[in-house]
Amino acid sequence: MSLDVARGLFLIASVTTASALPPVAPWMRHPAWFGVTPYDLIFPLFVTLSGVGLAFAYRSPTPTTVTVRRVLVLLSVGVLYTAVHGDHYQLSTLRLTGVLQLYAVLVLVAAALHQVTRTSRGWAVITVVTVLVSTLAYLWAEQQCPGSLLTPECNPSRWIDGRLLGEHMYAQGRLGHDPEGVVAIAGAFLTAAAGTTAGHLVLDARRGSPRVGVVRLAVWTVYCAAAGAALATVVEPFKRLWTPSFSLLAGALGLVILLVAYVTFDVLMRERGVRARDRATWPLVALGRQSLLVYFGSHLLAVLLIRNGDPSIAQRLGEWVPLPGGPGAGFVVLSLVLWWGIAMLLHRAKVYVRP
Repeated sequence: MSLDVARGLFLIASVTTASALPPVAPWMRHPAWFGVTPYDLIFPLFVTLSGVGLAFAYRSPTPTTVTVRRVLVLLSVGVLYTAVHGDHYQLSTLRLTGVLQLYAVLVLVAAALHQVTRTSRGWAVITVVTVLVSTLAYLWAEQQCPGSLLTPECNPSRWIDGRLLGEHMYAQGRLGHDPEGVVAIAGAFLTAAAGTTAGHLVLDARRGSPRVGVVRLAVWTVYCAAAGAALATVVEPFKRLWTPSFSLLAGALGLVILLVAYVTFDVLMRERGVRARDRATWPLVALGRQSLLVYFGSHLLAVLLIRNGDPSIAQRLGEWVPLPGGPGAGFVVLSLVLWWGIAMLLHRAKVYVRP
C-alpha cells in the first residue's frame, strides 16, 4: 500500500510540472550543468520507487523470458517515445538513449543481481559497493580535467557516451554529455539500489514486526541521506551526470516519502482497520498503480499540446478552466483530472499498463 500511495503522490507532482505552460520558473527547469533544482528530483523519485517495485517483482524467482520481454518493450517504446518527444526522426542521428531506455537497463541489471541475492542485506552491500566504486571513478575523472573540474568539455559522459553513441546521444552530442547515457545509468542504478534495499526491508517486515520494519527502513533512509550529504563535500551533486552524491540524496528523498507512507498506511491505519484504510487510499492507489502510463503519457501528451498551435492547443484548453492562475493553471488542472480519471477507470477495471 505504501508503495502505491508514494507513487500516486509522485505522479501528482510529475503531471503538474510536465503540464506547466512556458515560460516556466527557473526551479521547473534543469540547470545547464552544476546545481540542483526541484525539477531535477522528479525522475529520480520515479527511479527510487521503481527500485522498491523491482524488489517486489524479483523477490521470488522470475522467468528469464519475462525480464527479456520487459527490457525489449521498454527499449523499443523508449526510442519511439524519445523521437516523438524530441520531434526528431532522422535515423542517422536518432537518439538511442532516454528515460525509458535507462529504466530498461535498470530492470535488466536488477534482475541479474537478484540471481545473486534477494535479501535486504545483500542489496545494502550492493548499494555501498556501488557508492565506493562510483565515487572513486568520479574522483579519478576530475583529476583528468583542467583544474580538477568536470565541465561539458571534460567529463566521463563525453568520453564514454560520445565514443559509444556518437550523434545518437543527447542533442547529437553538441552539449558534451548525455543525461540518460551510460554514465547517468550508473548513477541511476545507485538511486534504484537504495530503493531496492528499502523494498526488501519492507518485505522482511511482512514476516516479522511492522514496527521493526519501520525502524530498519528509517535507519536505511538516514544512512542514504547522511552518505549523500557527506559525498556532496567531495563530489558535486548534480543531475546532468547523476553523480553519487546526487544519487543518494535524491534516493533518500524518495525513501522519506515511502517511509511516511509506510508508517501511515501499512502500520498505523492497518492496525485501525484495513477496510477504512483501503477506502481512504483508493484514489492514490489507483494513480500509483498506473505509474508507467501516467508518467510517460502525461509528459508526451503535454509536450505535443504545448508545442503545437499559435496560441498552443494547451493554452486554448487552459482558457476553458477559469482559474486565478490563468490558462497555465487551467491546463495543469485539466491534465491532472484527465490522467487521474484514466488511472481510476483502469484501476476499477483491474487493467494495468506494464512492459
